[in-house]
Amino acid sequence: MKGPFRKGLTRFRARLGGVRGTPTCLLTALLLLASASAAAEAGWSERSSSHFQLFESIGFARYSGADGSREFERNVLATLEAAHERVRDLLHLEPRSRTRVYVYSPDVFDAQFASRFGFRAAGFWDGAIHVRGSSRLDAQLVGTLHHEYLHSALDSLAPRDLWPAWLNEGLAEYFERLALGRRSMDASEDARLRAAVASGNWIPLEQLSGPTLAGLAQGPAEIAYLESYAAVEMMYRISGPDRVHTLITELARTRMLDRALQNAFHATLAGIQAQLIAQFR
Repeated sequence: MKGPFRKGLTRFRARLGGVRGTPTCLLTALLLLASASAAAEAGWSERSSSHFQLFESIGFARYSGADGSREFERNVLATLEAAHERVRDLLHLEPRSRTRVYVYSPDVFDAQFASRFGFRAAGFWDGAIHVRGSSRLDAQLVGTLHHEYLHSALDSLAPRDLWPAWLNEGLAEYFERLALGRRSMDASEDARLRAAVASGNWIPLEQLSGPTLAGLAQGPAEIAYLESYAAVEMMYRISGPDRVHTLITELARTRMLDRALQNAFHATLAGIQAQLIAQFR
């Protein structure tokens, strides 16, 4: 889930089986054709790449390129393929089937999905990627696409309710910022977390260990996303990518967060939090 808007900008984000008597490859082709046809009838244009199936609302497509060179769609798919490559190389995660991606006009996205979240969101993953679009591929949209793809890749490894929200969103924020060339927090974000620690508004990671942050209001959501990113960034910076990869694979294998943290970092969640808070005192 791509989290809250801040300062007017977004900062945050079926497996096919065989049927008896029908070859799986033929069934897959027929179902993909039916899916594309249904999407077109429902008001979507469709374009595909090696690992993604992109749907764009037809009304929105009028100014984003479907009636011309379709540069916008090609750029979106290129961005998604770059996200796929980065997650594959750094986390060794690769969904087996094409990931569906829906790009909405901003007004349609807000009208349809605002009630899902306690804050203004720019995208989410629910078996497909849904993003709040733009008339061009700007940094905000690039970040959102990378963010949501990370969620889809984790979901291909283990069910969504297994991943604590701080880890799931923290990784998504980390990969989003990598795509934008921003690994560290800026001065205002650092000050925000220092203020949260000093004022007692820091949200314990244990409280952010449920499957989603969707119910948080705007202010707490902003703090929660920053804390989540800070935790993951600290893990990468201090322990390195191999340990983060170990955490993910161990959590998927054992389904026990404390055990996975011990195996990866020889630490408890409380210990990770204490080390994290110490950075902002």
